[in-house]
Amino acid sequence: MNSDERRESYRMVDLSKATCSLIDGDDLIQGSLKNLSRTGFFIEADRLPEVSKSYGIEIILHGSHSRLVVDNLSGVVTRADGDGVAVEFSKSFEWLVLAPIFF
Repeated sequence: MNSDERRESYRMVDLSKATCSLIDGDDLIQGSLKNLSRTGFFIEADRLPEVSKSYGIEIILHGSHSRLVVDNLSGVVTRADGDGVAVEFSKSFEWLVLAPIFF
C-alpha cells in the first residue's frame, strides 16, 4: 500500500464482469462496478443518486457459465459526480474473498 494511501483495506480494481444496483423502493440505479473493497465500492452508473442517501445494494459477479448474486446489502452514497458513484457499505462486505475467483 502506498504510504500516501488512506485506504484501510484491500481494494479490487478492473471488475469488468461485475454489476451493481442501488435500490430505493421502486427506484433502481444500475452500473458497472469499477472497484470493490470490504468498506465500499465505486460504480459508473446510468444516472446519479442522491449523495448521503442510504440504498439497498445488489452486486452481481459474472462468471463464464454462471453468476454470483450478493444481495441484502446496504450503504450510503458518499460521492456522485461525472466519473461515477462512491458508496460506503453499512456493514463490512464479507464476501470480498470470493470476488478474486471471478477475476
